Amino acid sequence: MIVLMIFDVEGVLAPVFTPFLHTGFIDFSIIPIYMKRLQKNRINGILVSGTTGEGMSLNVKERKELLEAWVSAAKPLGTKVIAQIGGAPLPDVLELAKHAKKLNVDGIMTLPELYYKPKNEHQLVEYLEEVSKAAPTLPLIYYHFPVMTGVDVNMQQLFSIASSKMINFGGAKADLFVAEQVADQLIGDQKVFIANHHIALSALMGHHSSIATVSNIFPDLVHAAVEAVNNEDLENARGIQKRLNKLVDCIASHGDFVPSMKAAMELVTGIRVGPTRRPLTPLNNEQISSLGNYLINLGVELHSVT
Repeated sequence: MIVLMIFDVEGVLAPVFTPFLHTGFIDFSIIPIYMKRLQKNRINGILVSGTTGEGMSLNVKERKELLEAWVSAAKPLGTKVIAQIGGAPLPDVLELAKHAKKLNVDGIMTLPELYYKPKNEHQLVEYLEEVSKAAPTLPLIYYHFPVMTGVDVNMQQLFSIASSKMINFGGAKADLFVAEQVADQLIGDQKVFIANHHIALSALMGHHSSIATVSNIFPDLVHAAVEAVNNEDLENARGIQKRLNKLVDCIASHGDFVPSMKAAMELVTGIRVGPTRRPLTPLNNEQISSLGNYLINLGVELHSVT
């Protein structure tokens, strides 16, 4: 008999960056420091090897070692861990699912197959079913990111089919539009984790769980936005959301999203997360200096990288 894990992961989660050395190897020494900062800033859980974490640029061995390091740092602090295992050939995805199960993570998340793409909801659910069987006790979350994956199915149909066929279907990570589409279809402990920085708008519409990159960098603003909505202080919530929007626009204007966010993470928190892995291009010194000046002009206090 399969005993399902209760999917009690909710609230503000951070999709963690993968710290790299300039040699290209993962810098595991940073993870305990990074994790303590997240816990201090009331981050409920982390997503390992997502888009922000460049998981699809890591090999299987690296992804296993990275997850082990984050679990070792997070679990003693009571922080929930979701492992993103997709973005690899199916045999590797299944191996990563089994590894995540051994580590007793709180959930697994997967992308669709990225080359031989599922063409409809039924094909996608068949794929998700096979992945879920490798870790049948863990909640499985579908990572809906069509801009990157090229897979854009009807999410209402996906939820209907997946919920009927998979007892461990835990929901999805998606944008607010999808969250509103499937809101009436959520059963049990299923959730939709909002995947962008529109925190106040999400909370206003009743969606209080998010996995947004900005939670690494500006957790105080993320929490303030949610709390303002909870207190029905909508004017304050709008102001906070406007500030988050300005900050994200400023950061994203300096390069590709992940390299720019990594640079901002170092400038704002002082935590060394290093460069991105190729083919992503890290910001150069001139771009980093410009970004720092823009952030200062927006009233952000910068810190030296340790």
